[in-house]
Amino acid sequence: MSTTRRLFLQQLGAAGIVSLGVSPPAFLSRAAWAADSAENKAKDGRILVLVQMAGGNDGLNTVIPHSDPEYYKARPGLGIPKANVLKIDDALGLHPQMSGFKELYDEGRLAIVQGIGYANPDRSHFRSMDIWHSARPDAEYT
Repeated sequence: MSTTRRLFLQQLGAAGIVSLGVSPPAFLSRAAWAADSAENKAKDGRILVLVQMAGGNDGLNTVIPHSDPEYYKARPGLGIPKANVLKIDDALGLHPQMSGFKELYDEGRLAIVQGIGYANPDRSHFRSMDIWHSARPDAEYT
């Protein structure tokens, strides 16, 4: 069964990360089983889930700067109306279809990290992705 990013997010939000309705790649299943074993459990019971959505995701309509008039000025047709934004504070909010994420955020089970980067970027998308995936800014090719 194939899925789209939109369907993935809808299922993720609706299920609260319990069931996606699709089979994950085998390496993810193995990692999940390994993490669930007694010797690998975190002492505080917390688990980090990282979802990287490469390509196509509109970050400004995912985490929305609803208090910034420049957002609405620059996106007259794409901007999410302020009344529809799932507000997380006075400045930011989530897309209205991300109610599951909002619930997790409200429960303190989701964090949003913005403005990440690395020192001395060369503005190459490909080099940046290489550094992001390898955590090796010192190696020219990884």
